[in-house]
Amino acid sequence: MFTLIIEDKQGVVVDEYSFEDGEFIVGRSHQADIVLQSDNVSRRHARLFTRDGKCFVEDLKAANGIWLNGKRIYNTSELPKSAPLRIGDFFLHLEGASQPRSASSVVYARLTPVPGSIGVPTDLSQATVLVGRGKDCGIVLHDVSVSRIHAKVSRLPDGRITLEDLRSSNGTFVNDRRVENQELAHGDRLRFGTVAFTFLIDGLPAVTSDDLEGGDRGGRLIPPPTTPRRNALAAHPMTAADSGAPSALLAPPRSVLPQIALVAVIAVAAVCLIVLVGIAYDKWMASRPTATAPQTQDKPAPMTADVAQAATLDRGQFDVYLTRGQDAVARRQWDEAQDLFEKAKKIDTIHPRPTEALNLINREKRNGAKFTQAEAAFAKHDYEAAIQANKSISQDSVYRRDANTALEAIAGLLEMDGDSACLAKDWVKCQNLYLMAIATDFAKPEVNAKYGKAMKKHRQ
Repeated sequence: MFTLIIEDKQGVVVDEYSFEDGEFIVGRSHQADIVLQSDNVSRRHARLFTRDGKCFVEDLKAANGIWLNGKRIYNTSELPKSAPLRIGDFFLHLEGASQPRSASSVVYARLTPVPGSIGVPTDLSQATVLVGRGKDCGIVLHDVSVSRIHAKVSRLPDGRITLEDLRSSNGTFVNDRRVENQELAHGDRLRFGTVAFTFLIDGLPAVTSDDLEGGDRGGRLIPPPTTPRRNALAAHPMTAADSGAPSALLAPPRSVLPQIALVAVIAVAAVCLIVLVGIAYDKWMASRPTATAPQTQDKPAPMTADVAQAATLDRGQFDVYLTRGQDAVARRQWDEAQDLFEKAKKIDTIHPRPTEALNLINREKRNGAKFTQAEAAFAKHDYEAAIQANKSISQDSVYRRDANTALEAIAGLLEMDGDSACLAKDWVKCQNLYLMAIATDFAKPEVNAKYGKAMKKHRQ
């Protein structure tokens, strides 16, 4: 097993990857397996791959090349352990595994796939477990929404368990909230792209899907459906041998049962009384004589198609539409999500969730259109229009992170073009390019200094 440690030019460790076998693309693009955000890193800069227990690096014809032990290499070379590999402003070091795999490792947690999702129940026993589509990951998920190296589950020395997103394309979610690094709790719902699991800490009672949906887990994009909550121990009975606790602790308290029965009897009696009073009132009103001529009454409005449809659907179908709509939102399938929430709204026009979701979807569709407009402008090298479109995206939008990445890349390109213009002594063009880079809000601090120097040269 290998561990790849990545340091920036100041020697600060910025990332770490563990793998045994596989192939990884290193570059600036978000489609790369190992992303290095720097202007002097190409979109597809290098390829790392393993063969016969050894790790190799290949230059993918990157503009700034790759350097191993201070020497530039042009083809494929073996990557020795601890040898510094420089790619742009980053140094990569290959080390041995910090903790070898062991069949006797103690299981500290489990991932159980939610109904309808792919994957198999998986025990977690290693201190670090990678999740992704690549065969080198400890948890392999064969789904297009999952990145090659998607996320990492870590058990810290103090016993806490964390989930870290490794710059995945479709995000890592805890209880339907996108996270970068999150401490996990028993019963959390984890989602990698569209593949969902329930996180269970070993030794604690099992958790049902109803228990997860009923409580406030926090951070949901849209609140959970209002489904009845059942007792987790009743849904998943455990024995004392299963849990390691006395069987008396697993049984429900006997003193509570009579109280529950009493409340149920009172509730049933109250309902029956209300029904009887209603029937008696209807008969009394029907038997009253009319003193005047009957008046024309308005006929009830005919049942519309929407009302007729809502009458045939039950609360379970309403919850199904909400759950499917929420998953469509997470996948940014806005039209599909809008259709599902509109169907839910037809069933229950009072419930606030469909309306809130539809408002969110409309906002994100507008933000998505702006991001598409920015990408089109960038492809045409119309950087000014691309900057304006990216900066107009809402700060709380799911497209905000993509827009910031695009602005950072544009700032780097404009700085390089400005440097070229300065070398050609085209001071006006040089200043304009630097100013445009500064307008992205993602330019490096030295761009301001370069702009000042260009102004002085232009005045001379």
